[in-house]
Amino acid sequence: MPKPASNLKDKVVNRAVNSLRRNKRIEQISFAAIAKELGTTIDEISSFYTTTEDIFLEAQKKDWASLHRHWDKQIKKAKTPGDFKRAFEIFFERFVETLSKDADLRFELSCYLPECVKFRDKNRIKVKEKFSKLIKKGWPGKDEKVIQRQSELITVLFYGFIDHIVHIPKNERSKIESNFRNSINLHIQERHVF
Repeated sequence: MPKPASNLKDKVVNRAVNSLRRNKRIEQISFAAIAKELGTTIDEISSFYTTTEDIFLEAQKKDWASLHRHWDKQIKKAKTPGDFKRAFEIFFERFVETLSKDADLRFELSCYLPECVKFRDKNRIKVKEKFSKLIKKGWPGKDEKVIQRQSELITVLFYGFIDHIVHIPKNERSKIESNFRNSINLHIQERHVF
């Protein structure tokens, strides 16, 4: 996508989020108002998005696609258990680093808007599969049932962590992420329990 189109899409998302913060109702977000604020046309916005829900769905997909690309690169270049452990940790670090200042609203919408919820559920499965792979390769010798339990629990904990971290001021997030990551690492070190 050409840079100007990408910039416009980002600006539309930002305007929609600002409008939502002001009005507190997604029904009050209009393409006409966004177009007027951005000095563009409704047709140009409609070429990217068909509905208001679409704006937030595409933003959610874009954020996760970037995160998965980065994570996949780390997994691909991993060769040793230590490399896989590092890829596991990098995911949490990168996730927190890339959270937007409007992460709270974006997260809430991902749990509310029907298409966003569908995407979130599919993405959750993808995240769990990667956790499972990383646990298996980063902490070798674990029983398959233990790997499945740990990856399921870490996925649940991670999504709870998301709900918490998005409401924390940006400058405090990395310390909480570090504590969360250390806690998860302690649990994963257990071979037969947890």
